[in-house]
Amino acid sequence: MGPIRKKQPVPRLTFRARSFITNRTRMMQLAIALVLLLAGLEWYFDFDFSLGIFYIFPVIVAAMVLKRWQVILAAIFCAFVRGLFTSNEDMLEHILRFCMATIAYTGCGLLIYQINYSQRLMLEHYARIRIEQRLRQKAEEQLRLLAESSPAGLLTVGSTGKIIAVNQAACTMFGADEASLLNHPIRDYLPLLADALSLSPDIDHIRTSATTWARRSDATVFPAATWFSIYGAKEQRNLAAIVVDHSEEVRDRERNHFEQMVHYNRVLAGAVSHEIRNLCSAIAVVTSNLGRRSPVAGDADFHALKSLVGGLSKLASFDLRNQARKALSQVSAESLFDELRVIIDQDWEDIGGTIHWKIDSGLAGIAADRHNLLQVLLNLSQNALRAVDSCPRKELTISAMERDRHCLIQVCDTGVGVGNTELLFQPFHPGSQGSGLGLYVSRAIVRNFGGELHYVPVETGCCFEIVIPLSNALVVNQV
Repeated sequence: MGPIRKKQPVPRLTFRARSFITNRTRMMQLAIALVLLLAGLEWYFDFDFSLGIFYIFPVIVAAMVLKRWQVILAAIFCAFVRGLFTSNEDMLEHILRFCMATIAYTGCGLLIYQINYSQRLMLEHYARIRIEQRLRQKAEEQLRLLAESSPAGLLTVGSTGKIIAVNQAACTMFGADEASLLNHPIRDYLPLLADALSLSPDIDHIRTSATTWARRSDATVFPAATWFSIYGAKEQRNLAAIVVDHSEEVRDRERNHFEQMVHYNRVLAGAVSHEIRNLCSAIAVVTSNLGRRSPVAGDADFHALKSLVGGLSKLASFDLRNQARKALSQVSAESLFDELRVIIDQDWEDIGGTIHWKIDSGLAGIAADRHNLLQVLLNLSQNALRAVDSCPRKELTISAMERDRHCLIQVCDTGVGVGNTELLFQPFHPGSQGSGLGLYVSRAIVRNFGGELHYVPVETGCCFEIVIPLSNALVVNQV
C-alpha cells in the first residue's frame, strides 16, 4: 500500500462559490438580475449603440443550472428583450437581428451547458471511482487482516512454481520468514503443489484437497492437509492453497491406537487372571478333599487335580505367536520414521528431552505391517519417556541400519535402566507399570513379521533392538 495522502483543506471562498454556482434559485435570480440591469441601462440612457453582446452573460449564467430546452427559451427571451431597445430598423432587419441573436445566445448557452454537463459527469465519475477505491481498499484491508489472523497457512504459487504470496501462519509453519519464502520454489516445501501446478493446462477447474508430507526450512517433515485450486491459463496459471499442519491429529490418532492396544492388553490380562483364579480356587477345593482321605492313588479327585494342573499349564503357556500372521507389506522406512517423529517429538520437548535420529539414507523397504510396527516403536519410546522422567539427562536415540538383508532398529535411552533383564519379556512380571504385557506383546508382534525384539546390554540406560527382514530379502526367501 502506498503512502496515505492527507486531504487538502478547501478554502472558505472556493467552497462558498461552489455552493452558489450549484444553487439553482440563486443562479436564476442572478440571470434575471443581469437581464433587468441591461434592460434598465438601455432604457435609461437610450444609447446610440446596442448592448446586445452583453445579453450573452445572463444566458451563460442560466445555462449552468437549466436544461437544454430551457437554455433555448432563455436565449429567445434575451434576444427578445434586446430587440425592444433597437430603433430605426425595418421589420425584416429586426427579424434577422432577432434570429441571429437567438442563434448566438443559444450557441453560447448550449456550449456552457455542455461544458457544465461534462464537468458534472466527470465529477460524478471521479466521485464514484473514489468511493470504489475506498471500498476496494477496505476490502483489501479486511482480506489482509483475515489472511494474517488465519491459523491456516495461505500461499499463492506462480506459474513458475515459486511462491508469490504467503501469510504469517505459513511462515511459522515452514519455519522461515516471509522474505526467504517469497520467490522460493514450492517444491522444497510442498512437492505435491509443484506436481499439481505442472499438470496439463487442458485440465480446467482443479479444486481439490489432499494430505501429504511437507518439509520445513530445517529439513524436518510434518504431515499437512492442503486445499488448493488452480486458476488462470498458460503463463498466468497460478495456484492458491490453504495448508494446515496435521501433526497434532496424527499424534492424537496414534496415541489413541496405542491406548487401545494397552487397554486390550489389560483386558486380556484381566481375563487370564480371572481364569487362573478360578482354576486355583478349584485346585484348593480338590486339595482340601485329598487332605481328608488317603491313599490318593486311583482316586477321582486326584485325577481331577491333574486335569486342573494341565489346564493351568496350558493357560500359562498362552503365546501370542500362535495367532495367525497378517499379510505383510512393504513399509517405507523413511515415511515410517517421519511419522514416528511427528508423534513423539512433542512429548520429549515437553519434558525438555532430546531425540537423536540416526537413520541410514537409502534404507530399503521393511517387510511388516506398518501400523503394528509403529505401535511397537511407540511402545518402546513411551517406556523410554517414563524411564528418563526423573533423570537429569533426558535423551533418546533411534537408529536404523541395514545388515545382512535385515533392518536393525535400535531404541536407546539414558534412563534408569533395567534391574532384572530376565523378566523383561515375561507377561505379568512384578514391578511392571500396568499389566506387564507391553514388551511381551511387542515381541510377539515383531515375531509375526519374522523378526525379533531383544534387549541390548548398555552401560547406562536401556536399549532395545528390533531385527526385521527387508522386503527384498523376503522375496528372495519366498522364491
